[in-house]
Amino acid sequence: MARPQGVYKDKNGTWYFKVRTHQDADGKWKQVTRRGFATATDAKLARQKVLDETEPLRDGSVRGLDTSTTVGRLVDRYLEVAEAMEQLGPKTVFDYRNYNESYIKPHLGHVLAHELQPAQIVEWQVTLSRSGAVKTGEGLSSNTIRLARAPLNGAYKFGIANGLVHRNPVADTRPPARVKKVPAHWTPEQAREFLAWQEGEWLHPFWTFMLATGVRIGEVVWLRWDDVSLDAKTVHVRRFATTLAYELRESSGKSREAVRVVQLDSHLVKVLNRQSEQQEATLGSRPENVFTDTSGRSFHPQAISKQLTRTSQELGLPRLSAHGLRHTSATLLLTAGVQPKVAAERLGHSDPSLFVDLYSHVTQTMQAEAALRIGELLSSAAKRADS
Repeated sequence: MARPQGVYKDKNGTWYFKVRTHQDADGKWKQVTRRGFATATDAKLARQKVLDETEPLRDGSVRGLDTSTTVGRLVDRYLEVAEAMEQLGPKTVFDYRNYNESYIKPHLGHVLAHELQPAQIVEWQVTLSRSGAVKTGEGLSSNTIRLARAPLNGAYKFGIANGLVHRNPVADTRPPARVKKVPAHWTPEQAREFLAWQEGEWLHPFWTFMLATGVRIGEVVWLRWDDVSLDAKTVHVRRFATTLAYELRESSGKSREAVRVVQLDSHLVKVLNRQSEQQEATLGSRPENVFTDTSGRSFHPQAISKQLTRTSQELGLPRLSAHGLRHTSATLLLTAGVQPKVAAERLGHSDPSLFVDLYSHVTQTMQAEAALRIGELLSSAAKRADS
């Protein structure tokens, strides 16, 4: 008599069974193993009972699961809970909702969540790559499609954890390849030219500070004088603004490393001293924020970024946003020979290895210079040995 499928004899003479029941939140199958059955038949019956409780039915659902929820509603519910439980930041929830409305719902939103198949996700990605842009109908980049997958994947993990679906079809598909781009930035000469042209302008201290420190635009617009110690030459970065549509919201920062102390050079200390004097002369007293407009109001990140774009174009420099100044600062640090780990800490990057990967166009040059230097050292040693 053939041994029942999934049933095995243990070393002690008893029987046990193994069975895969369902996928967890990461798309991995959960395996159930139970031992100690007197006969193979007992193990077989127990195994079948587990299958009856958890195995997918013919229509693709699982007993006790919600078979009426659509993909669009699953993503909505996931974001509702994630927002209420503060499992995702406000900016992430905002972006994920946009991805759901713009890219997921128009194509997959009507599909019953438990019926969505990996092949449908693959076809969805192909469609987005050809004509996914909402306004223009143009194809989306690989990186944008990867972003659009994130809330869908998160929703299915949430669905599995809460008994709404039994498997994650997103985990069974591959995302588009990540396209690595050189971040838009200025050369040292272009950065100096820009600051020279801005000398004497109200925004000159603002641009100088961003280039010298590499802080994020959302970190600098809410920077307060209480966070600055000119005597110690330090700035304590601990307040963060994020933009939802055009509304500014307080954020906890991009990562735990976002809260940090940034060292200032002597020139930047002089710039900030002049900034304090200029504010008092123009406004009558120094405001709470380090950088404000001429009426004392804090800057809006989107408005200041547009201002930079216009100014850079007027000066005939490569078009750059405020985030581009951060990339420029990072590039300048690495070009100056600052170790990548130190540069990453200064800029508040959560992962130095990702920082190195992002700026590989600079670190490769640094490696070439390192190879040249060690070669010179070794060749000098060889010459001394020969003499």
